[in-house]
Amino acid sequence: MKKILIALALLVGFGMVNQTYAQKAKVLEHQPKKKPAWVNTLVKDYIIVVASSNTLEDAQEKALIKVKEHIISSVADNISSTSEYTLTEDTKSGDMSITENYKVATKTRAADIPFIKGISVNQVEEYYWEKVSEKGKITFYYHMKYPFTEFQLKKLIMEYERADRDLTQQLEGFLARIDDAESIEELNQLSNIIKALSTSFIDVDNRKTKCNVAVSKISQMIKNVSIEAVGTSLGEIRFSLYTNGRIIKTSATPKVKSNCAKINDIKPDGDEWVVKYSVDECYDDPDNKITVRCGSASKDFWFNVKENSVEIFVNSDINLTGGTDNGETIEGCNCFIPVVSKYDSPFVIEKVVLNFGNESPIIIENIGQRFSGKGNHDLNLTISKQLDKSVYSQKKYPMVKGTIFYKAVSSNENNAYRIYNNRITTEW
Repeated sequence: MKKILIALALLVGFGMVNQTYAQKAKVLEHQPKKKPAWVNTLVKDYIIVVASSNTLEDAQEKALIKVKEHIISSVADNISSTSEYTLTEDTKSGDMSITENYKVATKTRAADIPFIKGISVNQVEEYYWEKVSEKGKITFYYHMKYPFTEFQLKKLIMEYERADRDLTQQLEGFLARIDDAESIEELNQLSNIIKALSTSFIDVDNRKTKCNVAVSKISQMIKNVSIEAVGTSLGEIRFSLYTNGRIIKTSATPKVKSNCAKINDIKPDGDEWVVKYSVDECYDDPDNKITVRCGSASKDFWFNVKENSVEIFVNSDINLTGGTDNGETIEGCNCFIPVVSKYDSPFVIEKVVLNFGNESPIIIENIGQRFSGKGNHDLNLTISKQLDKSVYSQKKYPMVKGTIFYKAVSSNENNAYRIYNNRITTEW
C-alpha cells in the first residue's frame, strides 16, 4: 500500500484560519469559555477543521462536511486500486488529468463506504465555536476535532479495495452470462446492469472499456435477431428466433399480420412460436402471405390456399400392354394411366374402373399407390381379369370412360375423377 498521506488531509482548511482573528473582528460569544489548545493546530490521530456561516447550525454542518471530505480525500490519495492500470504509470506519462479523474471517481465511490456515511456530530470529540462581529456582519466559526487514526484510514482503504475487487468480479460474472443468455429480455437486463456498473469506472479504466464493448455486443446481438421457419403448413406456421447462430427466446409476443388470412392464435411452444390462421376469406393469389415481426426482425411466410387441395386428371392415352396371350384372350396385362396433379398435395390412388362401352367393366381395387407434387405421374397397374382381345381393344373401343378413385393424404378426403371418352391404345 502507498505511504499513508493522512497528514495532508489534516492540513486542509488551515491556510485561511487566521481570518477569524482579523484585527477589526470582535468575538461576541464563544463556547467553551476557554479556547482549546488544539484549535488551528495539528493533532495526531485527529482531523481539525473550521467552517464559517451566518448561523451556528450551518457552520457546524459545514465543518462536518469538511471532515467527510478530508477522510474521503485521504482514501483517494492513498488508494491502491485493483484496476488494470495504475496511477503511477499514468503520472509518469505526464497525463495528470487521468490521475485527477481517477481521484474524483475514487472519492465518489469512497463516499458510499459505511464508515463515511456514519460520520456524525455524535462522533465529534471536541468542538469550539465563536460568534464574531466583523464590519457589521455576524459570522459563526465552528472548530471541530474529529478522531481519525492511521489504523482507521488503512481499514477504509482495505474496505474500498475489497469493494473494488467485488465490482470486478461482478462485471466478469455479467460478461460471462452474455453468450449464454436465453432470452432477449435477459440480454436487455444484462445491458442495463453493465451500463450501471460502467459508471463506477473512469474512461481510461480497462473495465470501462469492457463495459462499453459488452453493451455494444449485446446491442448487436439483439439487432441481429432473425426469424427462422421450423415448419409450415396451410393454417399453421412454426418458427424460432435466432441470434449468433443459436436460438433466443422472448416473452414479448411477435406481431403477426396477413393480407387476407385471419390470425387465430399466437403462442410459444418451447423454443418455437406457433401461429395458427384460417384462409376462408383468401382468394387463390400468389401474393398471399403471413408477416411476422419481432423487434427489428421480420419474415414473410407465403402460403397457397390450394396447398391441401387435391385434384387430378388424365390428359393422354391410357395404354394396355403385355400380359399372357392365350390366343383369343389376354391375361395379366399392364395398364398405364398418365395422371396429372394440379397441386403439390400428396394423394393416394385407391381404385380404377374402366368402361369399354357396355361391356363388363374392368375394376382394379386396393391399389394404394401414393403420389405427391404438382405435374405428371405414372400410374402403372396390372389387370388380373382375363380380357377378350376382340372386345377390349382399341379397334372396337378407341375411347373409354371410367372413374379414378383417390384420397387426399392431408385431409383423408375421398375424391373421384370421371374419365370421359379418353383415348386408349392396346397391343392387340
